[in-house]
Amino acid sequence: DNTRELILNYKDLFEKKGFSFEYHYHKNIGPGGTIAEGITYVNGDYLVWPDVDDEMTPDSISKKVLFLERNAQFGIVRTDFMRIFVKDGKEIKERGAQHYSNKFKAELFLDYLLSNEAWLQPGCFMVAMKAFLSANPERYIFPTRRGQNWQMLLPVLFKYKCGYIDEPLYNYYVHVGSVSNPTGIANFTTEITKIEKYNELIVDTLSHMEMDEKERQRYIAMVNNKYLKEKLAISFRFGKTKDAKRYYALLKKEKQSTLKDYFKTKKVFMLIFHAIRKI
Repeated sequence: DNTRELILNYKDLFEKKGFSFEYHYHKNIGPGGTIAEGITYVNGDYLVWPDVDDEMTPDSISKKVLFLERNAQFGIVRTDFMRIFVKDGKEIKERGAQHYSNKFKAELFLDYLLSNEAWLQPGCFMVAMKAFLSANPERYIFPTRRGQNWQMLLPVLFKYKCGYIDEPLYNYYVHVGSVSNPTGIANFTTEITKIEKYNELIVDTLSHMEMDEKERQRYIAMVNNKYLKEKLAISFRFGKTKDAKRYYALLKKEKQSTLKDYFKTKKVFMLIFHAIRKI
């Protein structure tokens, strides 16, 4: 498409305002791969990485910078966001972070490691560059087409507290047919593959972080357990009995599950299945 031309149209405007302007090109390798390459060029005191189809409010950057400059105990700050659903030319808006009970929590590493009330809209975050480099001195980002925000956030959240600004300073657009709101009927293979990719990138990120090895293995076991349970639930949802038994056996082997967990999950699945049949 004409992305290059659109970007270069801003060059004079940026430079007239005193901003440096750089444009780097590479083939399409997905968001994770793009950030992995782009992070090598980053200079300055603060870092933001909004998605290309979303937008930050005009005061988003200045309010985040002001927060980090006034609160030296934080290496990173996040904000609320406006979730905007777009369908047939109409927009429905809602505050995104208001659904989360931990929005003011400062110690967020485990929440983001295990996806516990963790929003990942990238333009909500700003990292002090000195904190980013302290947590990730090699600037290593696992290059993948999914989940690039875990790679950016986990090392920083492991080492630093995260602040919060209770204002929607980022507009997150949910389009029908986008990655965040896909069309079509999901199938077992694609769902399992997606989960495995998430598992892989988080384990890889943990493997490159500076921490005690026993602690690292404990976190990796927690992540593997989480995604095994998700694959077990997906197997039930698609009626894949053999796969469900296999994932349960792996959970049992790791002593991370019990028969009670298994039948509780299966019971919930069967209740939903019979309810749908009645409807």
